[in-house]
Amino acid sequence: MSSLNYLSLAVSPFLLIVIIIFLNNKSTLASFVNIRNNIIYGLGAVLLLYLSSYLIDLKWQGSMHNMRRMAFFVFVVIAFSSELGKFIPMRLISYKLPSCKGPVEAIIYSIITGLSFSTIASVLFAYGIVGRPIDNMTLFLFLYPFATIVFSISLGFFMGMGKLRKDALIDHSTGLFLATFLHGMFYFSFITSDIRLFIITIIGFVIITVTLLYRAVQLFNKRE
Repeated sequence: MSSLNYLSLAVSPFLLIVIIIFLNNKSTLASFVNIRNNIIYGLGAVLLLYLSSYLIDLKWQGSMHNMRRMAFFVFVVIAFSSELGKFIPMRLISYKLPSCKGPVEAIIYSIITGLSFSTIASVLFAYGIVGRPIDNMTLFLFLYPFATIVFSISLGFFMGMGKLRKDALIDHSTGLFLATFLHGMFYFSFITSDIRLFIITIIGFVIITVTLLYRAVQLFNKRE
C-alpha cells in the first residue's frame, strides 16, 4: 500500500478530532460521555459491514458475474449494512437522549458515529478485507470520510425530524434509505470507474448537504 494510502487513513480520525474540538464548550452534545458513546457505536457498526461482506463472500466465492449481483453487493452488502449498523445504536440510544431535540443535534451525533465508523471501515477497504478492488483506491480512501459526513447528515437530519413529528417511523426510514442510496452511489461510481456517475454523485451530495443543513439550522433557530 502506498504512503498516500496510509496518509488517507488518518483523514477520518483527524476530522473527528476537529469536530470534537469545535463542539467543546459549545453544546451539551460535547460532553465526554456522549462523544465516547457515539465513537463506540461507530466502531461497533463496522462489525455488521464485515459480517455481511464475509457471508456474501462465502456464498458467492467472490464472483460477481452480472449487474444484479454487483448492485446487490454495493447497495445491500456495503451500503445498507454500513448505514444500518450506524442507525441501530443511534435509534435505540442516542435518539432517546434528552439533549437530542431535533435535526441539528441528531446530525452532530450521526457525524461523530459516522467518522468513527469510517476510521475502521477505511482500513478494511484499504486492505481488501471488505469490498472489491478499486482502480483509484487512494482517491476513494481520501474522499470516503467526507462522503461519510454526507451520509451522516442525511441519516441524522431525518432522525432529528422524527423528534418533531408524530410519525417518526417514516422519517427514520427515509433517513436510512437516503443514506444507503448515497453510500451505494458513491461506492458504485468507484467500483465501476464511471467518472460521469462520480461527478453526478458529487453534485448531488453538495445539493443534498446544503439543503438539509440549511433546513436543520432554520428549525434550530425557530426552536431557540
